[in-house]
Amino acid sequence: MSWLLADERRAQLRAAMGRLPRRDAEILLLKYTENWSYKQIAAHIGISHSAVEARLHRARGRLRDELTAAAVVEMT
Repeated sequence: MSWLLADERRAQLRAAMGRLPRRDAEILLLKYTENWSYKQIAAHIGISHSAVEARLHRARGRLRDELTAAAVVEMT
């Protein structure tokens, strides 16, 4: 039964990522899927280390909002 819940969570996460702006999804994927460092992301995108931190913070917030909104919609 836990595998079913894990599959559902992955599907919800993929759907929420698909609703994010492209640059938010990209930076989240580089950090959490590819395990790139802030330095690697900064060099790849062409921004400063502090800009990577700020963008990741905002992107995580937007993802959290998408996941929360999806959960509310499913409950109604």
